[in-house]
Amino acid sequence: MNNTSFCSGSELRKIGFKSYGRGVKISKKTSIYNPAHIIIGNNVRIDDYVIITAGNEDVMIGNNVHIAAF
Repeated sequence: MNNTSFCSGSELRKIGFKSYGRGVKISKKTSIYNPAHIIIGNNVRIDDYVIITAGNEDVMIGNNVHIAAF
């Protein structure tokens, strides 16, 4: 996976996360639902085809986490 397949800083801001830390890499092929209730820590990588869905309560992804499909 090359760097162009990850969201840029401006693309991450446009998603509308509740908050996110430094060193966050999210694939452009990740599906994210209700980002206003998603908190992402530092040094997080989320790969292609991952689906993250938040309900009315927050979903928190801690620091130094890698989420891969399957």
